[in-house]
Parts: sequence; C-alpha cells; structure tokens
Amino acid sequence: MRTLSASLLLSLGFALLGAAPTGAAASFLDVWSKVQSYTVDIKVHETKGNDSQDRTYHYSYLKPHYARTDITGGPGKGGGAVWKGGDTVSGHQGGLLSGVHLNISIHDARAVDLRGATIDQGSFQDIASWIASAPTITVGEETWNGTAYDTITGPYTDPLGATKRVVYLSKTTHFPVRRVTFAGDAIVEDEVYTNLNPQAALMEGDF
Repeated sequence: MRTLSASLLLSLGFALLGAAPTGAAASFLDVWSKVQSYTVDIKVHETKGNDSQDRTYHYSYLKPHYARTDITGGPGKGGGAVWKGGDTVSGHQGGLLSGVHLNISIHDARAVDLRGATIDQGSFQDIASWIASAPTITVGEETWNGTAYDTITGPYTDPLGATKRVVYLSKTTHFPVRRVTFAGDAIVEDEVYTNLNPQAALMEGDF
C-alpha cells in the first residue's frame, strides 16, 4: 500500500507540474519504485566558501523514511547517525565517544554536512523527489572517466547559492553513480556512489 501511495503521489506531482519524466529520468523512477531498501558507499567532495571537505560514507536506506549514515573516512570518521522520520536523528561521534548517542535536531550542525544537507537528502528518494518537483528536467548523456552515462539536469537551490544539479545514471542499471551540484559554473558538491546493493533486505531493526 505504501508503494502504491508513493507512486500515486509522484504521478500527481508530475501531473501538476506538466509532462511526466521520460527517457533516463523515467527509467530511474521505474527501478527506484521496485527497491524497498539499499546500501551504498558515497565519496563526497564539497565546498563552502573557502572551506572544503572530503568524506566517505556507508549509507543505508529503507522506505519510507529510515536512513543510516556511517562516516568511513575523512573528518568525523567513526561517527554516524540514524533517522527514523521526523525532525530528529540519533547520532554518535567517532573515537572514544562512539558509545555516546544523542538525539538532536536533523538540522543540528553536528548532523549535517558542510553545506547543511540533512541525512535524508543523501538518499535516492531525494533524487526522485527532486525530479518530481523541478520545474524543468533535461535528459542527456555525458562521458565521465571514460564511460558514457545518461544524465538528468535541473535547477536546484540551497541556502549557500547552489543553482543546478546533474545526476549521472548507469546505462545498464539506471541507478545513480554520481550527483554533482553547481553554483553557477562552479562545482560545489560532487557525490560518487559505489558498491550499491539495491536488494539489501534491511529491516526497521537495522536503524
């Protein structure tokens, strides 16, 4: 029932905004609709003014609103957070404080990345919602690291001045392999997805 309701809501959103997504965007939404849970590793480079940060995460997601992120490299290594819907997360730092768990706002500085993105915004559901809400979406193709990918390009804003996002999709699986956020012509966040398991069989107890 939840999957059916989500599909109806997405369809309603597309109807309100205009033509439904086609091509690569439609292919992604189709494969995503069939996934109940997944895990993936994410390598992120992001900037905020003169500051930059490089991190790697192991990310887990269970529909409709469960997410877990574990920092596997970079600042905060060993830390992580769990979200079960709503406006709070349960988080812990790495090192000696790894056993201390705190319930804090999802927008708390300790719970967001350098650019202020929340744990739920790291999910493929966030990409699907972006496609549904964007006033325009352009489907194309780009070569990255010698491999051709389908791309979805559309407007995107955040409080720090982002203007556009490009999502790279595998031509065989149709799942995201990269998401790039721009402010004007400058890349301000580059997320690369590897080791995707779309059949992770996660349960609520895993969060």
